[in-house]
Amino acid sequence: MTVPEKKKILRKWLMAMQAGDLQAIQSLQTKDCTWILPGSKKLPWAGSWTGMARQKLFLKQIKNSVEFEKLEFREFIGEGAHITILGQEVARSKTRGKRWNVTFSWVFKIKRGKVARWEAFENTEIIASCF
Repeated sequence: MTVPEKKKILRKWLMAMQAGDLQAIQSLQTKDCTWILPGSKKLPWAGSWTGMARQKLFLKQIKNSVEFEKLEFREFIGEGAHITILGQEVARSKTRGKRWNVTFSWVFKIKRGKVARWEAFENTEIIASCF
């Protein structure tokens, strides 16, 4: 599978995430796909999320605690099985109403035509200060 094909799969997965389409997300990732989002215990979604049952809980945590204003994917960089996305996130904490604006680097592994891993790198200290 070529890097452009992997980027196309990832774009579909991101669209499904933004739409909250659980069926599409599940069809575009491996059964043992792991999402890794580091951060303090103030962030209800921080941690490692493996398998769709856990990932549904993650999505519920996000929906209940974050209001996104902007999620921009600026650059997709591919090498081998990995695609890295550089982007910007502007969002607000639903609990305190505080807003953050951070850049991020998300690293994905594509395996056999499906998303197998997502690891986020962003300034979680800024985000945690909003909760």
